[in-house]
Amino acid sequence: MAVTGLVAALAYAVRSPASPSRETAPVAAPTEQAPGDQTPVAPVTGDPASPGGPLLDVDLVPLPGTLSLTELGTRDWRHWGGNGADSFHRKASGSGEIQDRGGERLEHNAGACDLQWTDGTPTARQEGTRAGVFQRGAEKSFTLGVAGSGDLRTVRLFVGTFSAGARLDLSLSSGGDPVVREVALAAGDRFYQYVIRFRAAPGEQLLIRWRALAVLGGQNDGVALQAITVS
Repeated sequence: MAVTGLVAALAYAVRSPASPSRETAPVAAPTEQAPGDQTPVAPVTGDPASPGGPLLDVDLVPLPGTLSLTELGTRDWRHWGGNGADSFHRKASGSGEIQDRGGERLEHNAGACDLQWTDGTPTARQEGTRAGVFQRGAEKSFTLGVAGSGDLRTVRLFVGTFSAGARLDLSLSSGGDPVVREVALAAGDRFYQYVIRFRAAPGEQLLIRWRALAVLGGQNDGVALQAITVS
């Protein structure tokens, strides 16, 4: 009987469960997600680095000897003069975003940069023109608009002064802080390229005004306008 009791005790010890372990169960390695299971991502329009609401800033950059309106105006462009004070050329397949308020103008051929294009109308191709338009006297101005789309746009404005001081006023039709740049009164012909970055909602506009603050008094002293591009 003693032998039988010992065997039974040993059998019970073998069948008893082991003490619970405190080791953490290993984490399974992540599995690759099948292409069909990936969450779709909406395409980003405009400038991903500057998302959000209205935006407006401007830089004055040097003018090279030659510029292509076709290359700079991938969405639209416009050039004034070349066939009289009321003439203008535009991108044949342009978006129509550029608005010109019009006004009294005279033609000039004094630009500091040869402007070219290969996609224009009514003249399809231009190898280089320095023509533009101007207005005589203090307080005379040019007023333009560029339609908003909700995306970030780059506008290049080509303007000048003839023995005048001038002011560039930029604003968004939706409101917000305007941007102002001035050039001092000085003798001679001077030309400028302003690079404007803006974002405005559809139905809103970038408003541009280039105005003579003062002139030295010569017959043709005032402000000049050559071209504008939108990309």
